[in-house]
Amino acid sequence: MSWYIAASLGSVSLLVACGGVATLVWGWLPPWLRSRIIRPVLFGWTQLAMAAALLAQLVGGRLIKTPDVRFAVTMSGAVVMLLAVGLIALAQHQPPRR
Repeated sequence: MSWYIAASLGSVSLLVACGGVATLVWGWLPPWLRSRIIRPVLFGWTQLAMAAALLAQLVGGRLIKTPDVRFAVTMSGAVVMLLAVGLIALAQHQPPRR
């Protein structure tokens, strides 16, 4: 992985983490998502999980030299990213009524 790709992955993860904090603290959503996201708190936690997954992939791909540990860290980041995609789908649906 090139250092340019690593730097862009790190900056994207920082941007997603800032969006998650803004959603959790102030309830702010980007304008293009306001009509779709029903549960902003869940979406904020999802953004933080996505930022953690991106950082895990960055650390696993660039900084860890042991192949087994690198594989475990990178794949755990991929699993967290897939779970975050599912949480985004949940954030777009109404909670069940009682």
